[in-house]
Amino acid sequence: MVQITFLTLYLGLTLGVQPIEVTVTGETAVAAVEIVLDGAPIGRLEGPPWRGQIDFGPALLPHLLAARALDAEDRELGTTAQWVNLPRPPAEVDVLLENGPAGRPVSARLTWQSLTGEQPSALGVTFDDRPLIPESDGRIALPPWDPATSHVLTVELRFSGALTARRDVVFGGPFGDEVATELTAVPVRPRPEQKLPAPEQMKGWLRAGGLPVTVAAVEEGPADLVVVHDLALRNRLNGILAGATRTRPTLNMRGATLGEQNSELRRYEMTLKEDGKVVMVWPIPRTIDQPGTDVELFSTSRPFDRHDGGILWFLARFFPTGDGPERQRLADAVAVAGLQALRANHRRAVLLVLSENPLDRSHSSPALVRRYLESIRVPLYVWTLGDPAAPAVAAWGDAEPVSTLGKMSKAFRRLKKDLDDQRLLWVDGRHLPQTLELTPAAAAVVESVR
Repeated sequence: MVQITFLTLYLGLTLGVQPIEVTVTGETAVAAVEIVLDGAPIGRLEGPPWRGQIDFGPALLPHLLAARALDAEDRELGTTAQWVNLPRPPAEVDVLLENGPAGRPVSARLTWQSLTGEQPSALGVTFDDRPLIPESDGRIALPPWDPATSHVLTVELRFSGALTARRDVVFGGPFGDEVATELTAVPVRPRPEQKLPAPEQMKGWLRAGGLPVTVAAVEEGPADLVVVHDLALRNRLNGILAGATRTRPTLNMRGATLGEQNSELRRYEMTLKEDGKVVMVWPIPRTIDQPGTDVELFSTSRPFDRHDGGILWFLARFFPTGDGPERQRLADAVAVAGLQALRANHRRAVLLVLSENPLDRSHSSPALVRRYLESIRVPLYVWTLGDPAAPAVAAWGDAEPVSTLGKMSKAFRRLKKDLDDQRLLWVDGRHLPQTLELTPAAAAVVESVR
C-alpha cells in the first residue's frame, strides 16, 4: 500500500510556473511520481525529496492537479488530487496514514496550510468518536482496531477567530480510502416564456468533457453579488447618494444638511431580494509572509443584505480606511471576487465600478480576468461614472454609464433581473466548470450564465 499526499497546497489564484512537493509512504518501492494536470501528464519527479516545478500556463483557469506514484514499470501505486483556482477553505488539513509491520495503519501524520500562514491554536482528534492525544512529534498513534469494520479518524484544527480546518478519513471494512459524494452547480437562465422541467426530464441536457452527466436537482436559492469599486470614486458616489447640487450645505431644523437627509432617504434604494447578499472586496491587498513565498489577501466586508441598505449606499459608504487609489489592483481584486462569488454555489454575479480613468497596478489584465470569470460561470457587470469608451474602461468590454442616479437605477434593475432569473442545475460529480456544456436540447430552454 502506497500513500501520496501534496505538501504544496494551491489555496489562492495560481498560474505560471509554481513549486510542487509531495510526500510518499508505503512498503512498495516508488520509482517516480507523475504530475497530471487536467488529465494530461506534465512532468515527473524522479526521486525523494519529491519536489520540483510545474507550469500551470499563462491563462487563469480552473484545474485538477493529480500526482501518481509509479513503480519501475510505470504501474500506478497510489494517487492524490487537488482542485486549483476553484473555491477552497482558507485553511486545510490533510491526514497521512502510516502503516505498521502488518501493513495496516498504526498512526497518522498531519499537514496543514492556511492563507494567513498562522499555526493552529488548538487540535482535536477523535477515532470512532473517542478522543486521541497527539504525541510530542505531532504524530497520532491509533488504538488497536478491527480491519473487518470501518473506522473514522477525524482531525479538526482551530486557528484565530472562526477559522477552522477539518478532515475525516474512513478506513477498514469496505473502505480502502476516504469516501465523499460531490455535486457541481451549473448556473443557467431560462429563455423567455420557458419554464424548467423536473430534473428527471433533463436527461441529456449536460455534458462534461463530451460525456453525459446527470442533473440531480434544480434550485433557485439565495443570490450573492460581490462588488469591487475604484477607490477614486468616493466623492462622486457620495455626491450621487446625497443629490448635492448646492455649493454650500443647507441645514434643516435639526442641524442635518440636505445631502445627509437625501442620503438617508436613498439608503434603501436598489436592494436585492430578501435572500440576497452583497460583499465588498477591497482592491488593495495585504501581504502575509510564509516560508518560501508571500501570500496576498484581498480583504472583504461582511455580507450585507437589504436591511443594511442598497447598492448605492454600499458603494458610497464603504471604503477601506486610509487607502487611496494609488496602490489599487482592480483586475486582481475582480478575479478574487469571482472566486468569492463561486464559493457558496449560489446564484452569483460580480460588479466592477470604475472612474473615468481608473488606476490599476494589477498583475493580471482585464482580458485575462474576464476569461477566468467566464470559465467559472460568474457574470461580470461593469459600471462607470466616466466615458465607457475611455481606454482603461473599454479594456473591460462593454461598460454601462452610471453617472447619475437615474442611470445607476436602470443599470441596477438589469443586473438584479439577470441575477433573479438564474437557476442552478446540480449535476453528479465534481467537474471543472469549463468542461461543462449545454446540449442542443437544453439550449432550446435555457442559456448558459457567464
